[in-house]
Amino acid sequence: MSNPNGVAPFADNWAYLKTELSWLDRLLMVAVSRQKREIQDLDDFALSSEDRVTSHWWKGIIYLSGQPGYDHARPPKASRKTGSGYVQQLEARIQASQSQGIVLALPALRDQLKLSPFEKNVILLALAPEINQRFGRLYSYLQYQHDESDWDLPTVDLCLRLLCRNDQEWRRSRPQIAPDSRLVHLGLVEWVNADDTTLLSRHLRLHEDLTTYLLAESPNLATIQTWATPAASDPEPPAIPTDPWESLVLPNSLISQLRTVIAAAKFQETPSPMVLLTGAEGTGKTLAARVLAADLGWPLITIDLSTLGPNDDRDPPDLADWVTLPPCVLHLTSAPSWFGRCPTLDPALVQSWVIRRRRQPGLTLLSSPYLQSVKPSWRQAMTGVLEFPRPDRATREVLWQRAMPAAIALEPALSWSHLAQHLALTGGEINTLAQTARALLQPTDPPVLTLGVLRQALALHHPEMKLPKPKAPRAQSSKSKPT
Repeated sequence: MSNPNGVAPFADNWAYLKTELSWLDRLLMVAVSRQKREIQDLDDFALSSEDRVTSHWWKGIIYLSGQPGYDHARPPKASRKTGSGYVQQLEARIQASQSQGIVLALPALRDQLKLSPFEKNVILLALAPEINQRFGRLYSYLQYQHDESDWDLPTVDLCLRLLCRNDQEWRRSRPQIAPDSRLVHLGLVEWVNADDTTLLSRHLRLHEDLTTYLLAESPNLATIQTWATPAASDPEPPAIPTDPWESLVLPNSLISQLRTVIAAAKFQETPSPMVLLTGAEGTGKTLAARVLAADLGWPLITIDLSTLGPNDDRDPPDLADWVTLPPCVLHLTSAPSWFGRCPTLDPALVQSWVIRRRRQPGLTLLSSPYLQSVKPSWRQAMTGVLEFPRPDRATREVLWQRAMPAAIALEPALSWSHLAQHLALTGGEINTLAQTARALLQPTDPPVLTLGVLRQALALHHPEMKLPKPKAPRAQSSKSKPT
């Protein structure tokens, strides 16, 4: 099988580990250089042991002039935005290796147990001293620069300091390495000194069986099942919708396109279908996703991309867990956040995620209010583009009748046709207006929907719209025609 985009695969598991350890070495040397610079600044200023003890009070307040020395450590390189180049290239080589049947132990463990990037890198940190004691000495220096300690295992504090770039990432990552985390429950890591110390001071060590698996010349993938316990899966799988096709009030041509999407999804040929749904809010995109999931008998998973912030050197946030799902309908709303002209996430990471997602069985739906909000290159890459129009007058009349229960009567002057004619709303807007109107009804038997109630609900949701009073029907003349 040819390599995607000409990317060279890793020769074997150890070639992959060498690349990962080179990245870790660079990360540690930057941390060592920074720490040595801070220590030298302290030496230049402190005149007594008291100065050293109270350094945490004045450090960062007093400005120290002059160029810092770096002693034997390499100075940190000038900061430059590298984006996601390394992660993207590494992932591409991993995919190329897997396509050629080359087993890479740590990526396989990550994929099958659905480990986050942070969890995977914690395992790498704990594995490194098992390969080269130099990593253990660096850990000891970074953790105990003032003590003569021979600890060669990383602490929780060191893992968080090295792998988190800001407070938000620190808060999000700490639970992933806590005593009740998956890494501990699955038996992947264990505490060395778990008593009488804070969580940050605890040392992490890999389980011996995991170390043996990760360092194998030819890793046995069946070994992963040892750790694939129910704790690694979601306790409550997403529900399968039950919405029938009859719930859709859409043009026949669009219904036909949706049925074609169903046929493509059932065919299960790689790449799996990825369809763009465009149309104003309330035109039926979400309901269509539910109907498709119900027809396929698959769970529906909906994710609003606008709620996921940029994360420029990791897998797409949260969605990394949805790459290796069992067959499902994955509905991504606010698609322009990632697939628009000004995406909040690195386009290379989005492209990488799309490639991996489409290798899995299932159906992916993207929703956008406007077709032009999605870049033309992404539109061309879609299996199909379905446009959901605003409902016409006849469709609005049907939507009004469905939005109101049959037990609610209309006052004699009102008609569904009158509402459909004067209120050019979408199906979602009609449902919202109808719910508010029902809440305002007087407790009569049967309840009656009046013009006043509708106007009151309209003033809340659409104050710019007016609902005129229906015209009274013309009375027919009782005079008989002359003979």
